[in-house]
Amino acid sequence: MKVEIDKLKKREEYINCQKHPSLDLLIWNYNHSCQFDGAWDDYTIIARGLITDSDGNIIARPFKKFFNLEEREETKMCNLPVKLPEITEKYDGSLGIQYYNGDMVCIATRGSFNGEQALWATEWMKRFKRSDFKEGYTYLYEIIYPENRIVVNYGDRRELVLLAVKNIETGEELDFKEEAKRLGINCPKVVNENLNDLLDYISKMSADEEGFVMNYGNDFRIKIKGQEYLRLHRLITGFSTKSLWECLMENSDLSEVLERVPDEFYSWVKEKEKELRDKFDENKKEAVAGYKKVKDLPDRKSQALEIMKNYKKVSSIIFSLLDEKEIDKLIWRGLRPKYELPFKKEV
Repeated sequence: MKVEIDKLKKREEYINCQKHPSLDLLIWNYNHSCQFDGAWDDYTIIARGLITDSDGNIIARPFKKFFNLEEREETKMCNLPVKLPEITEKYDGSLGIQYYNGDMVCIATRGSFNGEQALWATEWMKRFKRSDFKEGYTYLYEIIYPENRIVVNYGDRRELVLLAVKNIETGEELDFKEEAKRLGINCPKVVNENLNDLLDYISKMSADEEGFVMNYGNDFRIKIKGQEYLRLHRLITGFSTKSLWECLMENSDLSEVLERVPDEFYSWVKEKEKELRDKFDENKKEAVAGYKKVKDLPDRKSQALEIMKNYKKVSSIIFSLLDEKEIDKLIWRGLRPKYELPFKKEV
């Protein structure tokens, strides 16, 4: 099967392309601009880790982009197919897409052949050989290991969980449960619930579960994520130096975030908090010292000359003290940091 590769290239504003370091392979992945602009069409929607050669022959056929329940017209409850979907648990890792380098089994992620997750997964797959898999099919996995934790804590699990096995030519899928059993690996649990009961369960579940995927067949999937997972995910993946600074300026309680963020983020948050608080204390100490030096001078002109000569960096804070104004927020506003995130970008 081929794809019109020029059509993918023309969408470079919305589709990123990475070339394999040694093979004639390209991986196509929609980007943040595509998501932000909602620029979904027949090409952006398939560019979710699609692997082709330079002529457009499809080498690996991953999932199409699938959306949240109620996110688009076709995923609204009132527009769902009459047939019952197969509902499976949704894992909180990275998508792994299988391809081959000769007889070697390799794994790419949505955007990279040689990113950290892809290299880890390829190493894990060394227990298999190409002949263990059915030719003409793309095997899709969830990559799970502690260093790749997003929100859900899977403990010390280190594995690839089989999500689907797709025919490259037709898109039809094999029974992933049977293939997982044959290969001796894990797969998602199938949930025997009707949609209303499932939604009720999701409204109450903890952040130790991400959610569920409803598969209606014909490459039409819908995802449903738990509210607690979404809340914590926003806290973690949206928690930047800027949002930390805002919390400190507003004197908000950081304990909930610090208690529940993954361990690898905790030290980052604490380090940045200390840096900001140290700068705050330094500026406040200098301003108070300057205030004490000038407060008894005879007039405002004398005070201003002394402040601008020796305390220019904290001059606005000292003038506020002289005017008996609150200075904490003023100090924090002067410490607005550069935007920085506490987590590695998945590639």
